[in-house]
Amino acid sequence: MTPAGDFSRDFSRQPVTRPTLGGILARLVGFTIVLGFAALAFWLAVFTVPILIVVGLVAYAYVRFRMARHGIRFRHVTIRTWRR
Repeated sequence: MTPAGDFSRDFSRQPVTRPTLGGILARLVGFTIVLGFAALAFWLAVFTVPILIVVGLVAYAYVRFRMARHGIRFRHVTIRTWRR
């Protein structure tokens, strides 16, 4: 652009280049791969989180059962911050 505000070259006379078929296909394949990885991560999380929750609950129940079987109990503990 010139200081007067005109364009230095006439861009309307230059031929318009269109993207090639190979470029379009490469972008489409790349987008498909990225979308596939995102979908895989989403569904892996959707199916893994409930399984981990169930495993955690079973482990908690197992620990509580073992403690009850051996007579171990949690008592209320009062922590004193001063001496008498």
